[in-house]
Amino acid sequence: MATPFTGHLDGGGGLAVLSNAVNKVDSSSSVLNGGADLKKCAQLDSPILIFLFFHKAVRNELDALHRLAMAFATGNRSDIDALRERYHFLSSIYRHHSNAEDEVIFPALDIRVKNVAQTYSLEHKGESNLFDHLFELLNSSTDIGDSFPRELASCTGALQTSVSQHMAKEEEQV
Repeated sequence: MATPFTGHLDGGGGLAVLSNAVNKVDSSSSVLNGGADLKKCAQLDSPILIFLFFHKAVRNELDALHRLAMAFATGNRSDIDALRERYHFLSSIYRHHSNAEDEVIFPALDIRVKNVAQTYSLEHKGESNLFDHLFELLNSSTDIGDSFPRELASCTGALQTSVSQHMAKEEEQV
């Protein structure tokens, strides 16, 4: 399994390769029911694990990016271009994940719980709008005024909250 890695030795991006399959789940990394549901999935070698691990990775990246935006808002000015690139990468992956959910997971879930697919698809559109707003803000960063850092922190916080709540609902129903 390969994952993006920004801490490459030459200072550029890279790829981290995990050589072994994911078989065990550390209870401290669980995302559901204090770990009980995730452990159950792990014991069954469930394909749902990929879904859960992806959500955990998205949550971790959103948290890291929000912390960077908060640091930026409090005077620790970092490279805004690097932040923009990380958000573009996250947005791209999240968009593909959302499309897969809309096309595969939610129609199957809709058989058991009516109108779930439409509801989650609308939430995906709302999250896409939040990403778009964030990119408009980041692209206007050439005119960094007094309000830009606060707006950036607020926007990243709203995105983090919306996506995290959405994923928690998905996990509960899936």
